Amino acid sequence: MAQGDGIDLCIIGAGPAGIAAAERAVARGLRVVLVEAGEFGGVAHNWGAQPAQALAAAAERAHQIRTARDFGLGTDEPRINFARINARIRAMIQEASPTVSPEHLIAQRIETVSGRARFAGPSTIDVGGRSIKASHFLIATGTRPVVPDIPGLDGVPFFTPETIFEVTRRPSHLIVVGAGATGLALAQSHLRLGAKVTLVEMLEPLAGEDPELVDIVLRRMRAEGLELHTHTGIVSVAGGDDQDIVLDIKAGPHEDRIVGSHLLFATGREPDFQGLGLELARVAMQGRRPELGRFGRTANRRIFIVGDAAGHEGVHAARHSAELAVDAITGSVSKEGLVPRIVHTSPAIARVGMTEAQARAKLKDRFEIVRIALAQTDAARARAQPHGQVKIIIDSAGRVLGAGVVGPTAPELVPVFALAIARKMTPSELGGLVAPYPSFAQIIPLAAAEYARDHPGAAPAGWRRLLKRLLP
Repeated sequence: MAQGDGIDLCIIGAGPAGIAAAERAVARGLRVVLVEAGEFGGVAHNWGAQPAQALAAAAERAHQIRTARDFGLGTDEPRINFARINARIRAMIQEASPTVSPEHLIAQRIETVSGRARFAGPSTIDVGGRSIKASHFLIATGTRPVVPDIPGLDGVPFFTPETIFEVTRRPSHLIVVGAGATGLALAQSHLRLGAKVTLVEMLEPLAGEDPELVDIVLRRMRAEGLELHTHTGIVSVAGGDDQDIVLDIKAGPHEDRIVGSHLLFATGREPDFQGLGLELARVAMQGRRPELGRFGRTANRRIFIVGDAAGHEGVHAARHSAELAVDAITGSVSKEGLVPRIVHTSPAIARVGMTEAQARAKLKDRFEIVRIALAQTDAARARAQPHGQVKIIIDSAGRVLGAGVVGPTAPELVPVFALAIARKMTPSELGGLVAPYPSFAQIIPLAAAEYARDHPGAAPAGWRRLLKRLLP
């Protein structure tokens, strides 16, 4: 174990952000120590994103069996064994574990330390009574679930998104509290695996996402059988007969009662700085959160906070923020990339750049929207997956500012729009994309053609396009 002076970067937390930072730092020639209090790989690998995706894959397969009649195939209700699904998830995590193991990291010249870190001063931490001093620190401790204080909750069993994978028998009726990205995705997975699912949300589902895109997903989930209560608060929770769980809910003046077998809280997460001693590290706080500058730098210029702990949602966003912080520490010139937001429902939502609401606030009416339904592609027709659309935000100069995609391959399509935004491309230039046939990517040239119909002069000749790129 590394101790004392000579350490360039000490990273606290070996989740996706911490490991990405460590790998980037050793590639830059830094001496790195990586400290982890729990399982290497973090929540995302062991209890979060990875097992959730495995559960969703099983649910998707069950849904395909159930809907095989759409293709003219005979079908029976799929036989679902939660114990086997759970075993497959654990096996998948075990199979991927070597890529995040201490042995793998040590082979890359990353020194690892197991234990809980606590700052002893601005440039030193203690781990299990041992002192580690470094030139810089990077905090990548992630987040932990937030469970609201509800009367009666301490008397009933409940799950969080990190513990729901412990269920080895199919819930007869799962009650999910919280209709954010995690709550909706887990609700849909259990719904497709044969459970009755009721979802309760105090506000709007997927608040902060484009309502037009969200509506497509919610209509699909309701069609699959989801019972959704919005603008609904929970008055109390209690145990019922036969170990049932009873929720008393209220929407405006209307009161109701939900009786279920299992209860899942997906009501958000908060940064996990517990026990770190940030006050001893001279990290300035705004309430319970640290003040962060560019690339996650704190008031103590030795210390950076990245990943979920800094508010970056999604594994891809966490890794990107960590790599940017390492570049800032090493003095490398680094440009912040456009980070897509993904909601892993079916159909999925992916968006990047400016939303319609942001465009309206910033540009008033100096922008326009191009919409194309996924059903217009031959791939959607062939695969009986017509639910979705592309929505592109375009400024008055004809440049792509943002895009949202709803559909089965939305996460794969959205990087094309991220590149278009970064390169200040126009829909006409996007129209030059030759999409494989058949594929959902066909929707991109279809959107460009839709824009060209209303802007016949939008496709400049080759020399004009080149001149336009060269001029400021």
